[in-house]
Amino acid sequence: MVDFNKKIKNSDKFRQAAIFFQKHGCYTLAPKGTTDYIQYWDQETERCLHGYVAPDGDEITGYHYFYLNYSPIMKLDEVEYTDKHGNKRTRRERILGFPRFYDYDYYYFNAIEDAEDAGKHMAVLKARQRGYSFKGASMLVRNYELIPGSKNFAVASEQKFLIGDGLLTKAWQIMDFCDKHTEWAKQRLTSTRMERVSGFKITDEYGKSTE
Repeated sequence: MVDFNKKIKNSDKFRQAAIFFQKHGCYTLAPKGTTDYIQYWDQETERCLHGYVAPDGDEITGYHYFYLNYSPIMKLDEVEYTDKHGNKRTRRERILGFPRFYDYDYYYFNAIEDAEDAGKHMAVLKARQRGYSFKGASMLVRNYELIPGSKNFAVASEQKFLIGDGLLTKAWQIMDFCDKHTEWAKQRLTSTRMERVSGFKITDEYGKSTE
């Protein structure tokens, strides 16, 4: 059961991969193909699938770890600018960046894991503009990238909630980021606004193609 009294201190301990990326523009400085490089991505795959336990014993689920570290989202943030008089000011703007840690995201992802472990579904009653389409998109991409053969679906009452500024569009943005910056990129057989299917075709000596 989700412990709604649980409060996390120093939540940046769960965001070290994202913080490193923000500083260096990559997730590891180890050269591609080296033992350190391979071990890093093996470790991150394990954390994204099975969760992460911090040195102080606090832990988050794999879904939450992937969301915090590998799912850039549009978010409101304080941005400094100089006005026409030369004064330094701040304003709130939507920028692309990694998610912050919020207690109710922690409860949400723990509830998702509890439901999965019990073989159940889960419904969420929420207000609009709370970032749940980004969280849903992140979960789709995590499964697509890290669980071979997984089938993941997004369903909505109207197509506009999936494409345009909808959940699938957000998923493709996260997927494109992972393709560029991680070792989880996959070749695709299908890539449309509504569907992406990983795989590749092999043509034999007789010209017959198989997927």
